[in-house]
Parts: sequence; C-alpha cells; structure tokens
Amino acid sequence: MQGIIASIIVGLCTGIGSLPLLLFKKVPIGVKDGLLGFAGGVMVFASSFNLIRPAMQKGSLLCITGGIIAGTLLLTFIEYVVPHTHTNQFNSSKNDALKKTLLLGIAVAIHNTPEGFAVGVGYGSGDVASGLNLALAMGIQNIPEGLVVAASLKEAGASKKKMVLFSFLTGIGEPIAAAIGLVAVGFIENILPFILALTAGAMFYVVSHELIPESHGGGNEMLATYGFILGLILMIIFKCTIGE
Repeated sequence: MQGIIASIIVGLCTGIGSLPLLLFKKVPIGVKDGLLGFAGGVMVFASSFNLIRPAMQKGSLLCITGGIIAGTLLLTFIEYVVPHTHTNQFNSSKNDALKKTLLLGIAVAIHNTPEGFAVGVGYGSGDVASGLNLALAMGIQNIPEGLVVAASLKEAGASKKKMVLFSFLTGIGEPIAAAIGLVAVGFIENILPFILALTAGAMFYVVSHELIPESHGGGNEMLATYGFILGLILMIIFKCTIGE
C-alpha cells in the first residue's frame, strides 16, 4: 500500500509542475532548461544508486548488463512505435505547436511508466528506504517535466484548465505501473536483478535521449549542466539523510 500511495503522489507531481503557470504568464526558457537538467541529474542518481547498486548486490555482471541493454532496447522500440518530438522543435504555428505538445505529453507519459514500475519494485522488494528514495527522486524530477508540458500548452493557446488537466494526466501511468511492479516482484524474485537493471536502462535512455537534448535545445547548456549537478547533489543529501 505504501508503494501505491507513493506512486500516486509521484504521478501527481507532474500536474503540480503546471501550477506556477496559473500565476505567471510565461516561464523563461533558461529556467525550463535548468529544471530539465536538474531532473536528469536526479534520475541518473536514482537509477545508479537505487536500482543498479541493489542489482549488483544480487545479480551477475551478465545479468545486469543484459538488463540495461534490454531496458534501452525496450525504450528504443517504444520510441519507434510512438514517435514524438522535443519542445525545442516547436515553431510559431499554434496548430503545429499544439500537435507537438500532445506528442510531448505522450513522451512524458511513456517514460513515466518505467519510473512508476521502479517505485513499485523498490517497495515490493522489501527495501522501503530504496523505494522511498526512488519515489522522492521521481517526484522531484516530474515537477519540471509537468512545467515544460504546461508551458508548451500555454504557448499553443490552451486554456489554464486544459493545461493543468493535461499535465496531471501525463502522470496517471505511474501508479498503474507501480501496482504492476508491486505485484510482479513476488513472482520475479529470481530475476529481480535483471528487472532492476532493465528499469535503470530505460531511465538512462530517457535522460540521454530526452532530458539532456531538450535541456540543451534552448541555448542554455551551462544552466542545464549546473541544474544536472544540482540534482545529483540534492539526491546525495537525501541519500545520506534518509539512509540506506
């Protein structure tokens, strides 16, 4: 139950990211790029220390490398089946921007799925501290993603109500995936290291293929880089504070 509650909160964080735009007309591109870099740093730390490290303690090198490759190929396949775009590819046409924003929302929803699964597996494996760390990390990184989706919708002319609702909907897959992870972990105990590595591989793919290119697309590479480092530092603080 803790895992489900945590994943629901994590999913809601995507919608929470849209709320600042109810008060402000526009978010500066530098702020968006810095926040996306920050989200990337959070995800890299969470994947490395809360997924890969437990997998290394229980599984073989072949199992772990195979899992990472499988996760990467899985997201590559999803990318091929459901092609989408990045916010920096928008042009001045509102109709085109709206279409691309919908695709961006699909992209966010797609890569929220392995994140939710990771939270479910973390709690389901009995490692509550790892599950909590993952939930914190995913919640933190979902906020800037929700902000980016909402900002793109606002630029496309969507109403505030639709902007907030769509941002919340992009996170709906996380609790569903977490429930699957919670239930599945009891049946996949023997291959749990592989599943942890697979989930980490999927998240590494998201960071490299989605977050980093998107954060550098507005010409604010240094802000994005500093945001990435800040995300790593924040997660180190959380890890040291919460413990193993």
